[in-house]
Amino acid sequence: MDDIDSWFSQDYAQAQERFRKTTHLLEHGAIDVSDDLTIDWAWSGNSQSPHVLVFSSGLHGIEGFSGSAAQLSLLSLNPEISTLWLHVLNPWGMANLRRVDSENVDLNRNFLAEEKEYQGVHPTYSLLDPLLNPPSPPTRDFFLLQVMQAVLQHGYENVKNAVVTGQYEYPQGLFFGGKSLQPGLSRLLLFLDKTLSHRERIVHVDLHSGLGKFGEISLLLEGESNPEQVARAQRAFGSSLKSRYDRSGYSVRGGFTCALAQRLGGVRYDGITCEFGTYNMLRVLAALRNENRQHHFGQRNLFAPSKQRLLEVFSPSDLTWRKKVLLHAITVYKQACVMLND
Repeated sequence: MDDIDSWFSQDYAQAQERFRKTTHLLEHGAIDVSDDLTIDWAWSGNSQSPHVLVFSSGLHGIEGFSGSAAQLSLLSLNPEISTLWLHVLNPWGMANLRRVDSENVDLNRNFLAEEKEYQGVHPTYSLLDPLLNPPSPPTRDFFLLQVMQAVLQHGYENVKNAVVTGQYEYPQGLFFGGKSLQPGLSRLLLFLDKTLSHRERIVHVDLHSGLGKFGEISLLLEGESNPEQVARAQRAFGSSLKSRYDRSGYSVRGGFTCALAQRLGGVRYDGITCEFGTYNMLRVLAALRNENRQHHFGQRNLFAPSKQRLLEVFSPSDLTWRKKVLLHAITVYKQACVMLND
């Protein structure tokens, strides 16, 4: 842990190379996404165990920098518990410093059961569309002041829910959930069906960054959690873990862990979103907005200021923050092991 740079990669190619080097003696493989972009996977411990941990990263591409670092650090400890490591679920997004994929789809809003469900938008999102998604390159336009005015007009919880729930009508907009299941995710789900559907017990931790206080960790038990499940999770992770339904006014359509819970109906499955907190929500939203404008209406340059600001809000360069991420990852892994055996 002393050499933090050995865990936090400079780009997707380096992260992929490091993951493959770290896991080359383990059972491993890759799911092709496009060109040389892959979702790499590996097993530590007994891959045939009926009780399995799953640790996934990079569903929101640029968040893969912290997620990959956490996975590499944990793998260096040679864990013996049966664990499936899913490395960078959105490789295009990480390679291009975007949170979304090549079609501007937020993959954590894309896991819907039927194609007819890929429609709809929160009515307040439609009102906010000109503010969230202006059809022009980034400019100084007093965005934060405009957001504050929108909050005063529509209410904080309403604005938050409108923005983050997922929308299916503005293809160039933020939090666009797509019009069908993305091909890479379809291949991922087929792999997971084959790999996990016969297990008895799964605890799945999906690694993210950007939500929460700087350097702190947030844990969210996904799905329609029943009291028994919440109690079991809090015995392992502590009372700071919250159920998705404890969050007033905050919901997500097409989430990854919820989709797996439905597909793995015969398995006792618990899906947990782990967030490494960075900056305040308005700063993160402003960075997402500017990068989205740059991508659609400006020059596509990885070194553009909007790209570098997005990288900073999801993977801060602060060494103390990065060390905390690695320490949080160790704690969460141990807690997941406790839950697996409960």
